[in-house]
Amino acid sequence: MSWVPSSSEAGLVRPGLKFRLRGETVAFVIFLLVGISFLLVVFRSGWMQLVDHEYWKSVQSSAQVRSSWSQATRGKIYDRQGMVLAEDRLSWKVGFDPYSATLARGGATEGEPRVSGLERAIQKTFRLPGLQLAKPAGEVARKIREVVRRNEEILRWNETVDKAERLSLNQYLFIGTVKAGRDEMDFLDGKSKLHRELGRPVIPALEPIVTREYPHGDCGTLVIGELRGDRQIGLHGIELEYNALLLERRGLRRQQTDMVGRPLRQASQAVPRIHGEDIHLTIGIQEQSILESVLADTYRKTEARSVSGIVMDPRNGEILAMATHPGLVRGELQKLYNNNREDEAFGKMLRGMLLSMEPGSVIKPFIMTAALESGMSLDDPVDVRGESQRFSGRKRVFTDSHLLRDRTLRGAVVESSNIGIVDVGLRLGDKKVHRILSKFGLGSETGIDLGREETGMVKPIKQWSWYTLTSASFGYEMQVTPLQIIRAYCSIANGGELVQPHFRQRHKQRLDQQPLQRVTSPAVADTVREVLRSVVLEGTGTGVQGTIGLAGKTGTAKLAGKGGYIEKRYISSFIGFAPWQAPERIAMVVVEEPATHDFLYYASKSAAPAVKEILESVLHSPENLVQERLEDALQMAGHQRIGSRQPVPRLDRPARADSLNGSRSDRQGEGEPAQWNHGEGN
Repeated sequence: MSWVPSSSEAGLVRPGLKFRLRGETVAFVIFLLVGISFLLVVFRSGWMQLVDHEYWKSVQSSAQVRSSWSQATRGKIYDRQGMVLAEDRLSWKVGFDPYSATLARGGATEGEPRVSGLERAIQKTFRLPGLQLAKPAGEVARKIREVVRRNEEILRWNETVDKAERLSLNQYLFIGTVKAGRDEMDFLDGKSKLHRELGRPVIPALEPIVTREYPHGDCGTLVIGELRGDRQIGLHGIELEYNALLLERRGLRRQQTDMVGRPLRQASQAVPRIHGEDIHLTIGIQEQSILESVLADTYRKTEARSVSGIVMDPRNGEILAMATHPGLVRGELQKLYNNNREDEAFGKMLRGMLLSMEPGSVIKPFIMTAALESGMSLDDPVDVRGESQRFSGRKRVFTDSHLLRDRTLRGAVVESSNIGIVDVGLRLGDKKVHRILSKFGLGSETGIDLGREETGMVKPIKQWSWYTLTSASFGYEMQVTPLQIIRAYCSIANGGELVQPHFRQRHKQRLDQQPLQRVTSPAVADTVREVLRSVVLEGTGTGVQGTIGLAGKTGTAKLAGKGGYIEKRYISSFIGFAPWQAPERIAMVVVEEPATHDFLYYASKSAAPAVKEILESVLHSPENLVQERLEDALQMAGHQRIGSRQPVPRLDRPARADSLNGSRSDRQGEGEPAQWNHGEGN
């Protein structure tokens, strides 16, 4: 007979069996979940390794790479001798933590009574080597104390308001800069010692600053130019004209590091930085300084509205110096622009390129050139019968202040006779006169590599009349720039070739130079050059004889207004080159609206002496005025004069026939009449 458990026994066995079955189920589920999770991890890992490999590699790389911009420098600007005219300089911005300084340790400073931590921090910071304060020490110290008082007010305020309304403390105040290099190293060393003394860091980490520096100050500002505040483009001058070459492109630098930021390998350039290209100019800083000094003196002596000058090498068109006085100084253009007064800057820019003027008698050598090319000789007579004269029965009267003595083609230029040169122009005719002016580039852009230039105007031949022909013969009825005139005179100086004025050195441009354009024969150019030498020796330029063999031509023209020519308003100019047999340098000075007292408006008393001084200085004549000033300064200081100077003998010459008045004491050979008589009919 089989055993059958009782009901009580059955009740004890079944719960244990149920518990065992439930535990096995839970264990199975857990094991299943762990297995599935493991499979998912394996699957995901395999997916990441095989499918998303590149993505996660880039994520890992990004997490371990620090990116930063790598600084590049703008190209330098050099003069013809390799002197730096503009360059980037790295310096470091120095800050001061006013809040931290109030927590610094106080103490005695160099034998003085005990001071607070703040005052001690200020005094010792200002004495750190290499630090250049942005403002006077007293002013910087006052600003620090003001910020400290404000911080104290903020602390008191924060104790009484909710957290959301609390103000932040000022913990950085710019106080100055430190130059990169030795000054930077000395400053950092002093900074570390200071922080140990004070027990607090009061100077935050230095920040780099790249600034554009001009070692020669404002000398050459109008040519060199300056940068806009964001350094992305120049405001004017070479900085603007060659901005695309000078401009730097900063790079992106990547450094792979470990989890705490230590570099693992050498940094790489994700985006390479590009330094700006250097520019080598034809100007010389010495010549530029001489020119600006002489123009400033001429401006004061003549009481003019503006004085401009150009110095060139007539053989190749290199511009050694160009300036206007008064001219813009650095920072002035931006200020004028910010105040909506940019129109005021025009009169202070390079007037040698921007001034359109009627040139007056400086045109006469070109009329002579056309006459020589047409077969006339220097000894051919000109029809001059008196001090005033009409031609062809016309009403218009042409005037010389004195009767022309040498009544030849040569005399008409040497003595600057309007009547004589008009007679020559009438013989040539309008086509030949127009052709010679156009051949020499008058009324056309020179193509100079520095911004915009005025074109000027020589009327098309179809618009010429008898009045135009006679006026053009002595420099009226046209508009030309000083740059166009000096370029044309370069052709006379170099034997007949028209040069290309330029500021950038050609051999640095790696460009094929175009052959020079011949505008007249060497024989004709030599003849005109000899006549211009006679102008200085015995004509309208006798007051500027010197030691360098100067040749040149004066010109004084009335300024035109809306109703005609304005009384007592003139523009005077002189172009000279030396040595006259084989010219190496040529210079032109233009004086706008000089004073009329003491005959200062005559070119012989204003522009011509300035050109003489410039060329003597540039060509290092032993008797130049720059040397004289140096010697005088040394003598006043108690030193012995440098060398002995013998005065240049001068011959007393009779008054020229083209003088504006009959008194030789008032004037020494200027070549313009007292009246132009342009208002009369034909």
